[in-house]
Amino acid sequence: TVASPTETTQTAPTSNMSVGQVYDRAAPGVVQITSLSDDASLAGGSALGSGFVVDKAGHIITNFHVVDGADEIRVSFSNQDTVQAELVGVDPSTDLAVLEVDASASALTPLPLGNSDKVRVGDPVVAIGNPFGLDRTATAGIVSAVQREITAPDTFAISDVIQTDAPINKGNSGGPLLNMRGQVIGVNTQIETGGVAAGNVGIGFSVPANPVKD
Repeated sequence: TVASPTETTQTAPTSNMSVGQVYDRAAPGVVQITSLSDDASLAGGSALGSGFVVDKAGHIITNFHVVDGADEIRVSFSNQDTVQAELVGVDPSTDLAVLEVDASASALTPLPLGNSDKVRVGDPVVAIGNPFGLDRTATAGIVSAVQREITAPDTFAISDVIQTDAPINKGNSGGPLLNMRGQVIGVNTQIETGGVAAGNVGIGFSVPANPVKD
């Protein structure tokens, strides 16, 4: 169980910010996640993803598929500190996982969770993550569609998914999709490549933030 975001996270501003302002507020709370495994199915024995801090107790949200099968999970913060994380909760049906790190409260910058039910097509959004290991990269776009459906790692359907054209790539998984008030409205999870490319073609999918609260 993650502590209530209203009790532990910074308050979102009442008016929209610029992309730069959203980045300045949110980037310190975005982490890089390295999953290490002896399993040969993980390329090179490791997988790279993103995540974000949700409270001062050291809880971090990421995708389940980023940490699935990991024997060791390392979390790197914006100040370059790297700590070992414990996997404390998973929900493969929504491709979400909760990590916990032992870090001082001053080192943790929690991101506020928004109400993903209020997301509308055309809303401007910012994605922050670690595409191809390029840490804390910001990309921007709009909400392209809502209530999309994608397939979770356990083959269950994830509904009410947010589609965005903010460029996301391998390594962005588990990172936040933010509105212009700096609130997390989704967890970047999958991309559509059209079957001919390995990178972004303008169609990305984010698991909505409300299941994260649950």
